[in-house]
Amino acid sequence: MFRNVILAVSFLANCLLAYIMFQPVSAATGSDRMTCEQARSDADNKRAVSEYADRHNASFSKVHEFLRNSDYELRNVAVLDGKVAFVYTSSAFYPSTCGIHVPGIDGGIVRVETEVATDPRIRLVW
Repeated sequence: MFRNVILAVSFLANCLLAYIMFQPVSAATGSDRMTCEQARSDADNKRAVSEYADRHNASFSKVHEFLRNSDYELRNVAVLDGKVAFVYTSSAFYPSTCGIHVPGIDGGIVRVETEVATDPRIRLVW
């Protein structure tokens, strides 16, 4: 009897661990975000942001939402010569884009430049 209880608890603990490791995507269904491969690649994440900005008339608010849905957080804002650079970073885990917690060596960095004083549209992504 006691052995059956231990087996049942062990089975439930393994199921819980599997759910935590492979939990479903937490972002809203249908929201725009990078693919897992794009988020994990330093070159592909910048290309994805540039292409997304091109498709959405270089709207900074749309690009900001796209980056937030892709597990990036705004970390810094730098103002220089009328240009504003927004620096976004991601952690080493991509729960929304990959659907699971995929470890990476470190997070990604995406910089987005605008001219807020005249036109808040995306000028450059690097």
